Amino acid sequence: MSAGFDPIPFQGSAMLWNNRHQTHQPGISFYHWHQCCELLLVYDGNGTVVLNNQTYPIRKGMLFVFQPFEIHKVFAKATDEHPYDRTVVHINHLRLEPFLSAFPKRLELFGQLCYSRSTERAFDLGEQFDAVRQCMEDYERYAHTGRGDTQEEMTIFMLRLLSLLEDIVPEQSSPSPAQRRSEEYSEKMMSWIEHHYMESDILDKLAAELHLTQSYVSRRFRKETGSTLSEYLTAKRIKVAAHLLESTSYTVESIAHQIGFQNVSHFISSFKKTYLITPLKYRLRGK
Repeated sequence: MSAGFDPIPFQGSAMLWNNRHQTHQPGISFYHWHQCCELLLVYDGNGTVVLNNQTYPIRKGMLFVFQPFEIHKVFAKATDEHPYDRTVVHINHLRLEPFLSAFPKRLELFGQLCYSRSTERAFDLGEQFDAVRQCMEDYERYAHTGRGDTQEEMTIFMLRLLSLLEDIVPEQSSPSPAQRRSEEYSEKMMSWIEHHYMESDILDKLAAELHLTQSYVSRRFRKETGSTLSEYLTAKRIKVAAHLLESTSYTVESIAHQIGFQNVSHFISSFKKTYLITPLKYRLRGK
C-alpha cells in the first residue's frame, strides 16, 4: 500500500496507548492519515519523518505531533545495531478536549497542536526529553488497566505533557530568518504539489519549476523521504477525493478528473487500495 486512511479503533476511549516498542528491521512505511491526533516520542533511531510538507530526522529526543487527517509518513532505517525505539499515543481529540475545559491555557495549547498548521509540531526536546519520557512512562503503568482509561488519569497525563511543552511550542508567529532552517528539495516539491496536484505531467512540470532533471527530482525525493514522488502525489489526490465525496455532489468521474486522474478506472482502483471500498460506496456509507 502506498497511501491510506488508517482509522484508530478508540471504541469510546479518549486515548489509545501503544507501549514503548523497538524495531530492529526496516519496516514498510507509507503515507497515511488518521481521524485523530497522534504523538510520537523517539527514544532512539534513524530515518525521516514527513510532516506538513516538511522532512525531519528521526533521532533520540524528537517528539512529533500529527494532526487529524494530516498526511504523514515515518521512514525508520532500523537495524540490529541501531533499533528504532519509540512510544506512540493516539488521542481522540474531540473526546479529550472537555477534560481540559477547566484549564484554559492548557486547552489553548492542546488546540494549537491539534489544529493549527502554522504551529511547529516537530520538537527536539533537548533538556526536556527526560521529563517527557518520565511523563510517558508514568502513564504507561496505567495504560492497559482500568485506571488508565479513567478521565482523571488521562487528564493528569495531558496536563503534565502540555505543561512540559509550554516552553517549547513557539507562539503562533512566523519564525525569523535566523530561526528558519533551509528547505530540503523534497519540501519544495511537496509545497509545489499542494497547488498543482490536479494537473497532468507533474514530474515534467516540477522538474522545469526547479530547473532540475526529472531523474534527479525523482532520486532526490526518494532519498529525502524514503518513498517515490508518485506515492506522495497519490496520497494527496486520494485524500482530496475523499473530502470531495463527503462534502459535494460531484460525480465520481468529475472528482477523478478534478484531482488529476486521466483515467476513471485508475482512480477507482487507487481509491479502493486506500479505503478498501469504491468511491461510490464511500460516499453512500454515511447516508
